[in-house]
Amino acid sequence: MVDVSKYIERAESDLKRRNWDAAITQFDQILKISPDCAEARLGLRQASRKKFEKRYPSALERTVLNFPTTLLAAVAGLFKAKAWHAQLLEQSLRRDPSNASINHRLGLLLQDLGHSRGAAASFQLATEADGNAIESWKRLGELLAERKEFERAIECFERAMRINPRDQEAARMQKNLAAEGAIRQGGFEQATSARDLAKSERQLKEAERVQKIVRTADDINSALEDLAADLEQQPKDTKLLLRRVILLQQKQDFEAALAAAEALLAVDPSHSEAQDHRGELKQRQLERELKLAEEEARAGEDGADDRARRLKRELRTFRLGECRRRVAAQPTDMQARFRLGRALLEEGTVDEAIEQFQQAIRDPKLRVGALQLLGRCFAAKNILDLAIKQHSEAVGMIAGMTDLKKEILYELADLQARAGDRTAAANTFKQIYEADISYRDVGQRIAALAN
Repeated sequence: MVDVSKYIERAESDLKRRNWDAAITQFDQILKISPDCAEARLGLRQASRKKFEKRYPSALERTVLNFPTTLLAAVAGLFKAKAWHAQLLEQSLRRDPSNASINHRLGLLLQDLGHSRGAAASFQLATEADGNAIESWKRLGELLAERKEFERAIECFERAMRINPRDQEAARMQKNLAAEGAIRQGGFEQATSARDLAKSERQLKEAERVQKIVRTADDINSALEDLAADLEQQPKDTKLLLRRVILLQQKQDFEAALAAAEALLAVDPSHSEAQDHRGELKQRQLERELKLAEEEARAGEDGADDRARRLKRELRTFRLGECRRRVAAQPTDMQARFRLGRALLEEGTVDEAIEQFQQAIRDPKLRVGALQLLGRCFAAKNILDLAIKQHSEAVGMIAGMTDLKKEILYELADLQARAGDRTAAANTFKQIYEADISYRDVGQRIAALAN
């Protein structure tokens, strides 16, 4: 492989100076010299995303701009011109860097061309663009396993199994990799006595048990017993304490899991995963208490109505505080900002909610939802022109007449009616009516606007 380290340094320097076009040019040149350079491929996508940080192209814009390249890519695929096809997909990603599907297709082509590191980078980028891209997680896991990066590979298959716990391929690979890692860690290759071998076998079984995601009740209880013995020897080991929290959650013993999370935070108050688990468990606890109070209220028990109202307020306050904490801890996490914006909107803190949604729309995966809620915020402030603008943009990003699109169209038509544009409102309602005559009261709304 050609040494491109100096070129990488120059491109990264352009990135630091926020000179996106220069960085894109540099990384592109590197890939022409060394197509398997993962650093260049990752850097190129980063620079392209940064270039669109203020405004990501709409779905229509991306389709129009990439139309010639899409046609050529189809021709390249037809004639199995893989290298040319890969170059064309890379060109498409200049205009749509967060497109998980194109990143995945590029990864497949690079893998076929023998560029395994470049392929791994593309699959990684696909998972960053879409956390549920299960095939990309599995392909990335396979490539990492080939490079003997067992821990990262196992994480990929774990992610795949979270998306689909029944994925047999991911389950098999995860188990095999856990065994492979345990063999290397446990010393099967170096075992020189029966005693050494027995010790390695125990480590192998433990590694397999720890790595399993879908556990039976017996698996969990056995793991908890082993863990208790380990914690007697190392009571302040945060990895062991965290594992206890996770196992108790899998067992659905949520009260014990919450106590375990508190115990971990007593050892390390800044432990972020423990803070997240504690937040989730406390919220779950409040939700259970609220559900019980509501059931008692429906049964007519004395004081249940007051208790349900109090718990509802307490749950909303806690959820908002937890969302604030997560954004403060991870300010670049757009999903956390989206959740905070939604919690703020529920509380009527509209200006703060607007600020969060304006950040969240930068994430292509959250853009439609963030635009819709941003529109609701402007509507709450009676800034109807801006509310209409957000809803219109959200509608334009959804292909086909999905349930979400019908919901946003309905809100858009209602906003247009509030703004006094009866013709536009009627036409928007008719878009829904044409696809689903039974949707809410859309027929009545059209009739009312006609009078």
